[in-house]
Amino acid sequence: MNPPKTPTTFDYDLWTTEDGKCIVRIKATGEKTEVNHEVLKFLRAEEKRIRRNFCKNTIKSSENNDQRNTCISLNASEIGNSDSCWWLADPRDYLDDADVRMLEQELKSKLTALQLELYEECIIEGKSLREFSREMGIDFKCAWRQQQSIQKKAKKIFA
Repeated sequence: MNPPKTPTTFDYDLWTTEDGKCIVRIKATGEKTEVNHEVLKFLRAEEKRIRRNFCKNTIKSSENNDQRNTCISLNASEIGNSDSCWWLADPRDYLDDADVRMLEQELKSKLTALQLELYEECIIEGKSLREFSREMGIDFKCAWRQQQSIQKKAKKIFA
């Protein structure tokens, strides 16, 4: 009886013989050994976990390449399979980050001194508008109008 196929990231082939023996073969060395039922049960559970994670990751990889729970092999580059080398690529897009930083600098250059201070303290640092207006000694309605003006300028720049 031939052993069943297992995921490539799983290090063992598992099967039970017709006479009830539990056999494990190490893929790397080809060595076979008989194990007790509890060990086989544990290894099968691990194999299923890897298979489930692989299925989830292939679905997620089309949406988002940030999360994978598979083993990383140092031999992946030698194999030449681009799917196994996913971890070599940086998932972050630095061009988009640079674009956003440039647009933010453009926005800051178009703000008045009060608007710039409001932008940095309230929008970036998260201070409340009411607290900002008290500290600056201005009316809350004035601070609110300044915030609305910042939002209008941002819409023009970021749109």
